[in-house]
Amino acid sequence: MTSNTAIPRDDANKLALLQHLDLNLSSYSTVLEISAADLAQLKIGLEGFDYSLKAQDAANNYNNALFAFKRALRDGPSNANVVPPSPPIFPTAPASILYADIFGFVGPLISRIKKHKNYTEAIGKALNIIATPSPSPDLATLQPVLSIDFQGGHPIIHWKSNGTDSLEIEADHGDGTFILLTIQHTTSFQDLTSLPAPSTAVIWKYRAIYRIRDQQVGHWSQILEVGVKG
Repeated sequence: MTSNTAIPRDDANKLALLQHLDLNLSSYSTVLEISAADLAQLKIGLEGFDYSLKAQDAANNYNNALFAFKRALRDGPSNANVVPPSPPIFPTAPASILYADIFGFVGPLISRIKKHKNYTEAIGKALNIIATPSPSPDLATLQPVLSIDFQGGHPIIHWKSNGTDSLEIEADHGDGTFILLTIQHTTSFQDLTSLPAPSTAVIWKYRAIYRIRDQQVGHWSQILEVGVKG
């Protein structure tokens, strides 16, 4: 067993921590002597980090759509939809002046809170800054489990991180060959590859493997087969 720090490892939970602190820390600002400047810096950090993740998702989805467009132009099939993807729609950038090393500020802020004379375990639980022990991933049995739903006809793949850094996903879009589709640090991904021609259906297949520190770990997932309609 290893003890987590109060700062999560993955970006999604880092964002969730910032959102929770921004929403709740002001209620304890007097008792913990948290200044208005601290609260303002926390909010700016949240706005910047939230923007960066949303902008990165938009860019990644567009890049994947461009890759699928290029692949269809280059390799077919002959009935593939080869309409260029629409440009990405980015979120509005924060108006505040942003700063680097957000968690270099949040980490010491949490340490200061925990060392304060008025700090209690109840406050720590209310602020979600008490780390709970979690088992280290068992690399001998580690294997992602994929699930699927759809939006606009395109598959959305879901999985659990299970203490890993990212997930590498390969896809076979009906030509019998698995190729790298994406490496994701979140726990879901929408495949924006061009859909089949209207009134036709194709079986798309997905498989995935976890990554820790940019290295594949564990085993490939079971192959997930999905019927995709044009």
